Amino acid sequence: MSLRRLIVEVDPATLNVAEFCRQHGVSTWLFWDLRRRFARLGEAALEPASRAPLRVANRTPGWMEDLVVAERKRLSDLGLDSGPSSIGCYLRVAHGRAVPSDSGIWRILKRRGFINPDPAKAPKRAGRRFQAERANECWQIDDTGWQLADASEVKIINIVDDRSRVLTDCRAVRSCSAEAAFAAFSAGAARWGWPARFLSDNANAFRQGLAAAVAVMGIAAGHSRPYHPQTCGKVERFHQTLKRYLAAQDPAGSLEELQAQLDWFRQHYNHHRPHRSLNRQTPARTWHDSPKSGPANQPLGAPTTIHHTRVGANGGLPVGPYSISVGAAYTSRTLTTVITGAHAHVFDGTRLIRTLTINPTRRVQPIYSRPGRPRPLP
Repeated sequence: MSLRRLIVEVDPATLNVAEFCRQHGVSTWLFWDLRRRFARLGEAALEPASRAPLRVANRTPGWMEDLVVAERKRLSDLGLDSGPSSIGCYLRVAHGRAVPSDSGIWRILKRRGFINPDPAKAPKRAGRRFQAERANECWQIDDTGWQLADASEVKIINIVDDRSRVLTDCRAVRSCSAEAAFAAFSAGAARWGWPARFLSDNANAFRQGLAAAVAVMGIAAGHSRPYHPQTCGKVERFHQTLKRYLAAQDPAGSLEELQAQLDWFRQHYNHHRPHRSLNRQTPARTWHDSPKSGPANQPLGAPTTIHHTRVGANGGLPVGPYSISVGAAYTSRTLTTVITGAHAHVFDGTRLIRTLTINPTRRVQPIYSRPGRPRPLP
């Protein structure tokens, strides 16, 4: 018979309780407490009770655990990174209060059943990392496939700054042509300025068409060797982040709907999403804090504007307050004009058809210099 059962079955009236306890090495408090619990709980009282404290002083309170779980669900529903580190960053920004450490958040998610520990998925130690020293020193460009709601195949062109990870442009197109790549590249330049060079894989749209179009503005081009995507690893890894977000959205029924989703994600990614490789700073913050680079033949900080306009019947291309003459051969064609500072480049697709320096005293920018009185701007 166990000692606990002997205690609850003995008749205290027939023995000296203090002497009994001394003989069996237990306290009188345990003797009477065990009998009280047996009367209340029955056989369950004979099992040793847990010695754990009712409340752990340094344990995360329940309301904070609920906040962590709610943030995990919110990020997962949006298709955004929802790991412990990301959850902690978003909570600190949104609530401005002390939140658990990344390891503490991991334990909360494990306790709530959101994480199943798998040693095989533990982060691996990164090898040597290559990164540009300046913002706009190098852009990485690549395209990836996606499907619309009707299962039709489309392409998404992504351009990422190598130093700051800024997503300069993210564009949905039917096919990745040189014209589409140049349109995405120039749109990114209008927001962030021109880079000194770009890096791509061996696709003809990038290596030949885009490279030739931007070379006239002093932008160099580089490419990876065949079957070595690690060279463009930053934009390749970004495809995975983007597709996780798109998979959580309602399937887009058209390129316009898909582009709206991409525009929202670009804003969120650049200005709100803390980036792990940037010490949890946003790409836009890192870009503004970093020294800048750019084409060797252009001054840094020169603003860039992009214009897509149709040539008139007289061969004039309306660009802002100016009319740039390109010749009647281009009548009714839509051309792209890139103005950086006072320098203008006019493209037909990716083919350069005219370069000029804008004369701010004239509305019409003629092809040839003719004698006569210039027409002033209105």
